[in-house]
Amino acid sequence: MNRIKLHIAAALMAISLIPASAMALTATGQVNITATTVQPTAAVTVAGALAFGTVQDTLTAVAQTSFDVTVTNGWPYSIALDGGANYNAATAQSLMKDGGGLNAREYVLYQDAARLNVWGPAGTNMAGLSGTGAIQTYQLYGSLLAAPGTTGAVSDITTITVTY
Repeated sequence: MNRIKLHIAAALMAISLIPASAMALTATGQVNITATTVQPTAAVTVAGALAFGTVQDTLTAVAQTSFDVTVTNGWPYSIALDGGANYNAATAQSLMKDGGGLNAREYVLYQDAARLNVWGPAGTNMAGLSGTGAIQTYQLYGSLLAAPGTTGAVSDITTITVTY
C-alpha cells in the first residue's frame, strides 16, 4: 500500500511541474464585421419666387420666401447665395434688370426678418450646419430698393449652393 501512495505522490509532483499554460483550455468565437457605405446627398427646394409685386419706382418693397435643404444625417454643410446673374462685384450690388438691361433696381437678400444679416457675397453665408436627413427650412427675405426713373418689369436669378 505504501507503494501506491508513493506512486500517487510522484504523479502529483510530476503534474505540479507542468506549466499552467500547457494545461490551459481555449474557446473562440467570430465577429462579423459589416458596413454599408453611402454617398452623402443634398437637395435644395425653393418654395417659390421672391416676388416683390408691382412697386412704385420711388418706394422700397420687402418680400419673403423660403427654401428647404435636405442633407444626409450627421453630414456637415454650409449654404451660400451668390449675388445673382446681374451682380455687380465692383459695387457689391445685386440688380434686377429688364430684358434690354436698361432699367435696373437693386435688391438685398437677408437671412432674417429684421433684415440685419445679409446673404451672399455682400454679406455672409451659413456655415457649420449639420444634416438631419430630413427637410430643414430656411427663410429668405428681400428688400427692393427705390430706383426713381425706372419702369417696367425687372428680374434676376440667384443661385443657392449647398456645400457638403
